[in-house]
Amino acid sequence: MVSRLDALPARILAAGLMLFSFLLVCAAALRPWVAQWVGSGAPPDRAARRALLIDPGNDRFQAILATVYQYSLLLRDHPRALTHSHLALRSNPLNSVSWLNLGKLYQKLDRPREADQALRLAVHLAPTDPNLTWETSLAYLEVGQLPEAIRTLTRYLALSRDDTARGTGYDLARRLTSTEEMLDRVIPQDVTNYAHYLRYLLDRNQTDEALGVWGRLRAMPSGAHERIDPNLRLRFVDALIAEGKFGPAQEVWTNAMKDIYPNAVSEDSNLISNGSFERGSTLGRGFDWKIGGAPGVQCDLDTSIAYAGRQSLRIAFGKTHPEFSNVSQIIHVRPESIYSLEAYIRTNGLDGSHGMNLEVIDPLKGLLTRTETIAGTRDWTKVGVTFRTRDKSQTVTLRVHREPIPQSLQLSAGTAWIDNVSMTKVR
Repeated sequence: MVSRLDALPARILAAGLMLFSFLLVCAAALRPWVAQWVGSGAPPDRAARRALLIDPGNDRFQAILATVYQYSLLLRDHPRALTHSHLALRSNPLNSVSWLNLGKLYQKLDRPREADQALRLAVHLAPTDPNLTWETSLAYLEVGQLPEAIRTLTRYLALSRDDTARGTGYDLARRLTSTEEMLDRVIPQDVTNYAHYLRYLLDRNQTDEALGVWGRLRAMPSGAHERIDPNLRLRFVDALIAEGKFGPAQEVWTNAMKDIYPNAVSEDSNLISNGSFERGSTLGRGFDWKIGGAPGVQCDLDTSIAYAGRQSLRIAFGKTHPEFSNVSQIIHVRPESIYSLEAYIRTNGLDGSHGMNLEVIDPLKGLLTRTETIAGTRDWTKVGVTFRTRDKSQTVTLRVHREPIPQSLQLSAGTAWIDNVSMTKVR
């Protein structure tokens, strides 16, 4: 019984120590919350000072005071801002935003060396934060440090994850640098970033500069351009064609087709794209067929009938009279050169002499030539013609054609199929 009484004070002391330790831990944990509650409802500077009386080591409240004294119009006090910035960073030296603000503050105080060190630390501590990198670039630009601004802007472009943010960066960089400097110093030199910049330029109809980007992509190691979105390349071709840059458009088109259809049989001598209508995904794009309908006319690919391969182009006519020429293709040619055009046509029920033929149109001179017309009901029939391009010709348009039918004729529905179209340069 005596030994138990002797042990009682020791137990009370141990329990008291444990309770005291628990209260200390609770106080430390609750101190930031209490500090924040005490300052709630007051102006930011007064709230932060109240909070610091309770939690003097809290870097967040020091940073708030530093920001108030640095940026506030009414309370601006750069020396006090500098003091609180140092206190905030002493408590939390890993806060990249505090280093960014300190760098800007040193710039205001005309201390460029310290400003540069602080800004570099801000970027170093948040290497994947595009917003902080953007703000750092603007900070350099504000004091005229152009090389540092461009260096940081390059980092920002590499970090940006959406087209809007990248577009903002490109807009600024293009005002600070030349076209060549954009490619040499600003755009990160890899396939992904070149492709982003190519899309940006196409959005703004800057095809000449887009050609410069394409040249950089083509100069990269073999196979690099294969990773570019096919739709982006086809869009590039369409833009070049729209501006009459047919040579570059043909080069981009040929390159894209080899990558999009690596297993396709090479037909380098045939200038017709998709002459056997085997590919459906590029119809309507670039140098492929533009296939349009007309009132009473339906055009589609027929997988049940073909002269060669798996399918052909089918044109089904209802009981209509209008002229039809809504299937066409632009072909890049050389001036004053001779070409041979061949195709196979099959018909079923096309009335009288109003059948199908193929026409070659010069965009400036008009009709150059047309093939024999196939009408009535006939099995696959080869048609062909040789023609000469005009001087200064860059392109011709090949189109599938049917003459308008007189209103006096009683019509019945009919169908035509086109397949195996080719055009080669003779000399």
